[in-house]
Amino acid sequence: MKSKFAILFITVIYIFSFTQFANYTKLLKGGGDCWGYYAYLPATFIYHDLDNLQQTIQKRAEYNPNSINSKDGNRLVIFEAHAFNQNTIIKYTNGVAILSTPFFFVAHWYCKVTHLYPADGYSTPYNLAICISTLFYSIIGLWFLQKILIKYFSDNVTAITLSSIAIGTNLYYFCTLNCGMSHPYLFALYAILIYATDNFYETKKLKHTFLIGFCCGMITLIRPTEIIVVLIPFLWNISSFKELKERLLFFFENYKTTFFILLICILVNFPQLLYWKSLTSKWIYYSYTDEGFDFMHPHIKQGLFGFKNGWLTYTPILLFSIFGLFFMSKYLKKGIFLIIVFLPIHVYIIYSWWCWMYINGFGSRPMVEIYPLLALPFASFIAFVWNKRLLITTTLACLLFFVFINIFQTWQLHKGLIWTEEGNFAFYKSMFLKKHGTPESLIAFDTGEEQPDISSIHFTKLLKTESYEDSVNSNYVTDIKTEKEFAYELRNSETKKIKFIASKSIIKPNDYIKVSCDVYLREMEWNKFQLAVLNTVFFHNGNIIRDRRLRLPSKIGNTENSIWYFGKTNEWSNVSYFVKVPHRFISSNDILEINVWNPGNKVVVIDNLKIELWKNN
Repeated sequence: MKSKFAILFITVIYIFSFTQFANYTKLLKGGGDCWGYYAYLPATFIYHDLDNLQQTIQKRAEYNPNSINSKDGNRLVIFEAHAFNQNTIIKYTNGVAILSTPFFFVAHWYCKVTHLYPADGYSTPYNLAICISTLFYSIIGLWFLQKILIKYFSDNVTAITLSSIAIGTNLYYFCTLNCGMSHPYLFALYAILIYATDNFYETKKLKHTFLIGFCCGMITLIRPTEIIVVLIPFLWNISSFKELKERLLFFFENYKTTFFILLICILVNFPQLLYWKSLTSKWIYYSYTDEGFDFMHPHIKQGLFGFKNGWLTYTPILLFSIFGLFFMSKYLKKGIFLIIVFLPIHVYIIYSWWCWMYINGFGSRPMVEIYPLLALPFASFIAFVWNKRLLITTTLACLLFFVFINIFQTWQLHKGLIWTEEGNFAFYKSMFLKKHGTPESLIAFDTGEEQPDISSIHFTKLLKTESYEDSVNSNYVTDIKTEKEFAYELRNSETKKIKFIASKSIIKPNDYIKVSCDVYLREMEWNKFQLAVLNTVFFHNGNIIRDRRLRLPSKIGNTENSIWYFGKTNEWSNVSYFVKVPHRFISSNDILEINVWNPGNKVVVIDNLKIELWKNN
């Protein structure tokens, strides 16, 4: 009873958080993965241009012109779809669109009947429909997960596990703030698959066989890399090589069942195969073009523990799942061999992807779908400590803290205070449990360098001043200047590097270099990757050992200390930061270089570049 109440409680929390974040008004207009999953629906049922997408894209451009990258002749080009001969192919597969179809039709019917919103696939009801679809499948997944857990664990353990997974992980983020992504749908399918698999081996009923085929097929359709999901029905309740051989024999002897599962998988994927065939003449087509895997250089450590969307960094509550693996044999022996085999393979594949930090998320989003599987060792750990007063008290306190951290950091993300895909330890530390940004957190976000306590260091020497007084060079201007006659105009270039050699200077390891300059913007640059930067780079034997880059425009007039601020025109501002001298900066081959670089096309004016040496008290 408590576990069913937990699902009701979770539903209320999700709906309340969803209404507070209110992100549904712009969900489909900005593009991204969500639009890529969804685009099949308006292209098929409204604009009838699934082959070239031009009307579908044009309508999106009317809502958000900045979401269109460029034009290829008369053809609109976007990140989420690419040209193939005369066609335009959606990069993403159509599994999420299929699951969202009923919700899309309700929104379309509402728009056409009421005339309150345009029936164009992008107005508010369509955005809301995708969000409701996400919430619906998430709750369905939790419902089936409850049915699995209650079979092997107590009601209390099941309730705690469900609440922890739903509110203490980034599943909460994808169900309330960033709806429409594939992961909550996959979460539901994984939960149903585990439920169907467990019941299949006990009852051999046709409905469970169908669910296995449908879930394996749909999971693979939504994310083809999840094809390893077939390991769940194959390895469930296996604990030895003898049982593994028996399982192989079982599927061989029951070939009709095996064929039925494969047939359902193929039928589920057939709409996608037909789509590719009609546009490319190939049944199977790699729609991600030049994006791919590097299996020789996976980023497993960064993916699990790093501050750029690291899994356990931003979802620490699932450490209890890792601990629980040691106790599964006592509470749920059926799943331990499966998880021990499945988890490393899954981790290896997802962190071999070129974009291993998986942008547009909070924490490691491709881990979300396997949370029903990780709920099993999680519940095993809770069951182990349940009757141990000190351990359960400590565990529950940790769970509550991790839930709070998850909700708070989701709120920080909503407010633009953090952005985990560009995170680093210094920034994480500077913003931990903070409701407002600071100048120091802005510097940490850009540079990854924690700023020193100014009272613990002291100014030693002015190493270099560059006032850019040169009337000959065309970069030197007089119409915008500080207290002197000239300033330096940076036009998609970099300033001359200022160099210091370790053996010929008084700069020592663990000292601090303070770099500052005056900055003026003639016009705004809205691409954060094109903002001018103040570089401080240390070389050891020709190799970079420390590289700190501070974005300059975003520090002009940024009174809110927002990481999403891009600057202010027609105003001078002095920008500065400290960089700690690395301990390896000691030999005659070691060089410190400082310069200003403008990678964009918008003009930036600088003046009074200063380099100072500060030492510890």
